[in-house]
Amino acid sequence: MINPFRLLLGWPPCVRAAIRILVLLVGSQSSFAASAQTYPISGVWVAMDQRFLVSKTGACLTLKRLGADALFEGPFPTVMIFSVRERFVVRGGRAAELAIRSVKSVNDGSFHITESLGKIPWFKTRTLRVKVVDPMLIEVTEGAVSTRFFKCSSDSGSL
Repeated sequence: MINPFRLLLGWPPCVRAAIRILVLLVGSQSSFAASAQTYPISGVWVAMDQRFLVSKTGACLTLKRLGADALFEGPFPTVMIFSVRERFVVRGGRAAELAIRSVKSVNDGSFHITESLGKIPWFKTRTLRVKVVDPMLIEVTEGAVSTRFFKCSSDSGSL
């Protein structure tokens, strides 16, 4: 019978190094998935943007009736959908999917969140600060820009 370890030792050093790197990458991916964190909030959130004349209830009702099409047809405030490990952002008719990397609680009650674009963790990371003002209102700060978002809930005609 062939011993796989003896076979591996007979390979050139560059092949052995490539196999080690592959094993490390696969191992890090499995440990990354096991240690994944979740967002401190969830659901559909719409920006309170003064440039759009849509009221809170109107934005949520439009989103509920027209679905995702409402986000890409005509002007609509920024929408964030927080899932367990992902955040979807639609801003100005463009969509982005971000994957959570880490969540740290800050003394003022806010959360410092690090994300990567897409599901591949070695893409450039982005950071944001999320502060829960009340159960229906959050404040998201990305860089120097701070925006308040209200939650579209499933009761009372909203999402």
